[in-house]
Amino acid sequence: MQKNFQYILKQESFAEEGRRDSLSSEKLQWLSVSALQASFPVFRNTDIEAAFYPYVGLTHTLRRKEAKWILRISDHCRNAPEYVIEAIVKILAWRVMRRKPPRKIVEIYDLYRRTPEIESAVRQRRASRGRKQFRGKPGEYHSLRQIYRELNGLYFNNQIEVNRIGWGLRKSRDRLGHYDPVHNTITLSPVLDSPNVPSYAVRYIVYHEMLHALFGDSPVSGSRKHHPREFRQTESAYPDYERAKKFLANFSSGQRQPS
Repeated sequence: MQKNFQYILKQESFAEEGRRDSLSSEKLQWLSVSALQASFPVFRNTDIEAAFYPYVGLTHTLRRKEAKWILRISDHCRNAPEYVIEAIVKILAWRVMRRKPPRKIVEIYDLYRRTPEIESAVRQRRASRGRKQFRGKPGEYHSLRQIYRELNGLYFNNQIEVNRIGWGLRKSRDRLGHYDPVHNTITLSPVLDSPNVPSYAVRYIVYHEMLHALFGDSPVSGSRKHHPREFRQTESAYPDYERAKKFLANFSSGQRQPS
């Protein structure tokens, strides 16, 4: 099935694919039930409700509500080939069961979501509907605006221009920083605004996100593609690179930092 999908990507543009009829609700329901029941026994002999949902991005969810499974697929995928929908459903099933999805299934979905037509559609919707949300007050222990200005002068000749830098709303340890190319903003997790987080670690994260603004941010999977060689070389030249990486690795894992 993977070879067939790659052949389609080479021989038929997704602009042409997008002109096909949208998948009907009935077809989505049938595909979803078939794919789920074929994946794990837990989905058999139970009610399953599948529908497209107008998420801003490529969000897909599968959750249990009482005795029923509720499946929501991003409506960006209304015109996707049926085997792509099946791949999405099966990936969700494997993740709900806390299992790693088979690589070939993940590759099918990755190839689809990285097509220019889909990336463009997601970016346009994010630009029109999405809005970056920041914490209203400045940092208590770290001033991101000051750090940004200092780093911009020291390492970027004041050539990095972002619309806004600030603390996000969610205290996440999994995603400590994020550069949004659509809104041209840098957001840091407020969990970092703490006396237990040294300034050099916060400065490194800001520097890292500024590099995304410099080199451009491509919404593709995989660290190597998200951080190309030139990006990694420039990042590793940062004076506190090793020290900051070590601290943040322990911090994200919840390990106690040495005093």
